[in-house]
Amino acid sequence: MKIDLHCHTTASDGALSPQQLIDLAIEHAITTLAITDHDTTAGYEQALEYAQKTTLQLIVGTEISCQWRGHTIHIVGLDCDNDNAKLQTGLKQNRLKRWQRAFEIEQKCQQLQLYGVLDEIMPLTEDDMIGRNHFAQVLINRNKVKNQQQAFDKYLKKGKPLYTEVDWPSLQAVVGWIKAAGGIAVIAHPQQYKMTSNKLNQMIADFMAAGGQALEVVNQPRPSADQIGLADRAVRFGLYASVGSDFHRPEQSWRGLGWLAPLPAKCQPVWQLFKTAVAD
Repeated sequence: MKIDLHCHTTASDGALSPQQLIDLAIEHAITTLAITDHDTTAGYEQALEYAQKTTLQLIVGTEISCQWRGHTIHIVGLDCDNDNAKLQTGLKQNRLKRWQRAFEIEQKCQQLQLYGVLDEIMPLTEDDMIGRNHFAQVLINRNKVKNQQQAFDKYLKKGKPLYTEVDWPSLQAVVGWIKAAGGIAVIAHPQQYKMTSNKLNQMIADFMAAGGQALEVVNQPRPSADQIGLADRAVRFGLYASVGSDFHRPEQSWRGLGWLAPLPAKCQPVWQLFKTAVAD
């Protein structure tokens, strides 16, 4: 059994098409995969028919941006009804917010004498989805930076010249969309939010009060102090534990699809909640 419940395709900001991602999952002997593109279920929908011709178990997923006390938080929704109207309306609202941000970033690009950036991005976008990674790719194409990480560090992250705030929906609202669709809400990569221990605990408590059920405990290929701490938190709060590589592109050699440390034995796997059992 090899499971990865957090990855991305060209339906949002990944480098591989949904079909290419399925091929890579099969190549890596993954048995259960959730495609979790940002603010859309299009990656899953585009991959489903292709995946059904394989032995791979494909799970509905999406990664949704929200805010909590001034922090941008990502919540993964797993095993949702992807036709649910409340979920899809919320995802569409977030995609519209992404476009509003994109137009503001375009204006800031012009101030830096970077012209025609959105025109260059348009062929890269699918399902009305746009993200900062698309701007990063243009910066790479124009030899302004060498890679995505440099693009964010120099231009796109908070405090840099192209950074633009987004008024994301609340944590409670996003968990509500997932619950309305019969899905499982998971806090994605909790260690990335750079919160104090007490603040992370407060965020988890609010997440649980809204109906959230799981924490992404394993998102690295090797056991680490972060994983041990997150496993302890999942047990202490009575949350289920998820595993996900957050895979975006093959050149990120440190983040391979399915390349994940084992889930600590003391954790309750989130796939115990799936409507269809995960095969051993």
